[in-house]
Amino acid sequence: MENGMIQKNSILQVEFIDLTYAGLGVAKHNGFAIFVEGALPSEKATVRITKVEKRFAYGELIALQTTSDCRVEAVNTLLDSTIPLQHLRYDRQLVFKSKIVKDIFSKSEIFKDVIVKDTIGAKEPWYYRNKTQVPVRSNHGKMETGVFVKGTHQITPVEDFKINLPGIDEMVAGVRDILISFHEKPYDEKTHTGNIRHIIVRKGYHTNEMMCIIVTRSKSLFPKSKIIPAIIEKFPNTVSIVHNINNKKGSHILGDTSEVMHGKASYCEEILGISFDVAASSFLQVNTPQAEVLYTKVLELLALKGNEVVLDAYCGIGTISLSLAAQAKQVIGIEVMKEAVEIAKVNARKNQIDNISFSCGLVEEVVSNLHIVPDVVVLDPPRKGIDASFIDYLVTLNPQKIVYISCNPATLVRDLKPCIESGYTVSEVQPLDMFPQTTHVETITLLCRR
Repeated sequence: MENGMIQKNSILQVEFIDLTYAGLGVAKHNGFAIFVEGALPSEKATVRITKVEKRFAYGELIALQTTSDCRVEAVNTLLDSTIPLQHLRYDRQLVFKSKIVKDIFSKSEIFKDVIVKDTIGAKEPWYYRNKTQVPVRSNHGKMETGVFVKGTHQITPVEDFKINLPGIDEMVAGVRDILISFHEKPYDEKTHTGNIRHIIVRKGYHTNEMMCIIVTRSKSLFPKSKIIPAIIEKFPNTVSIVHNINNKKGSHILGDTSEVMHGKASYCEEILGISFDVAASSFLQVNTPQAEVLYTKVLELLALKGNEVVLDAYCGIGTISLSLAAQAKQVIGIEVMKEAVEIAKVNARKNQIDNISFSCGLVEEVVSNLHIVPDVVVLDPPRKGIDASFIDYLVTLNPQKIVYISCNPATLVRDLKPCIESGYTVSEVQPLDMFPQTTHVETITLLCRR
C-alpha cells in the first residue's frame, strides 16, 4: 500500500506483528508498513514517524502500552547497533533465526519442500567473541574508544561490549589509556589528522593468548620503546603486538602495511584439539565454541569413510581442512589470499598432518592443474557468496556431496539453485547461532548428488 496519510513526526498508536530480518518491529497502520527499532511482535506502542518512503515508514518507540513475554531488559541501549536483539529472550532469538532461513528458502518454488531444522544455540550467548575492532576518536576533547552514534561518525564511549571474551574489552581500554599517557592523538575523519584510528584485539579462547593491533594514520607510533613494555606489563598474556598503518581516507579499518612490534606475527588458538596460528588479518570464526559445534556438524553430515578426496574451496588458514583430514584420504585446500595459504601450510606442519595440501589461486585453475576429482566439496565463502562461474565449474566436478556453510541465507539460496538444477538434492539445512544477540545466522547445508 502506498502512503497517503502518514507524515514525518506523526504520533501513532500501533501493534507490532512481526520482525524484519534486521530485527526491526513491523507494524501496520491502515495497511501501511512501519518499521521500528526495539519493538517486538504482540506489543502495542506509541511511535513517532521518523522517515517516510513511498510504501513504508520508519519510526521510533515513544512508549510501550503492552510488552511481549519474550522481552528482556536491554543490557545497554547504546549497543543497539551492535547487539540489536539484546531485548529479545535468547530462546526466541533462535526461533527468529530459524524463521529467517525458512522464509528465504520458502520464497523459491524449488525449495518449498525443504525442511529447515531448529537453530543450534550457543551455550554462552554473552561474552563469546574472540575478536573486536574498536574505533578511536575524540569525544569532548578526550581520546575515547566506543561505538559511533547511529548515522554519524560521532563516537560514544563504551568499555563493555557485552559480547567480547573476558579480557578483550579491558585490553582495548588499557591500550587506549597507555597511548593517551604518551600523548598520542585520536584520528579525525573530517580533517584526516590525528593518528590512532582503531584498536583491534584478538584472543585465543582455549589458549588465552592475546594479540593487539594498533591502527594508525601515520607511520609514527612514539615512543614504541615505552608503549610496548607498558602494554606487556599490563597484559602479560600478550604474545603479539602489531602496528598497522592505514593512511587512506574512508571507513576501511586495516591498511596495507604492518609491522610486528612485539612477539610473533600470530597468536595460537585450538579448535577440536588442533592448534592454529592466527595472523592479524586471518579470518577465524569469532565464536570458538560454536565453530567447534559447526565443524563437528560438518563431519557428521559428510560421514566420511576414510577413502574420500575432499576439496575445501575457501580454506583460509585451514581450520575446516585440518578438522576433516583425520577422516579423509586426502584434503586439498584452496584459497586466493596468499598469506592465508602460507599460514595454513604452517598449521598443517605444526599438527603433523600430512594428507593435506594447500594452494593459492582460483579454484577452477588450481583443481584443473592438480588433475583431481573430489568426492566431497566444502564451501565456506564470504558473505557475498560464490561467483556464478565457480558454481558452473563445481557441478562439472560432480562430487557426491557438497557442504555449503553460509553466513548469508539470501546468497546461500541463490547459489544452491544451479546445483539443484544440475542434479543435486538438499538433504539437510541446519542453522547455527554463531552470533548471539545479533540478527546474523550461520547455515550448514548438505547437498547430495541424485
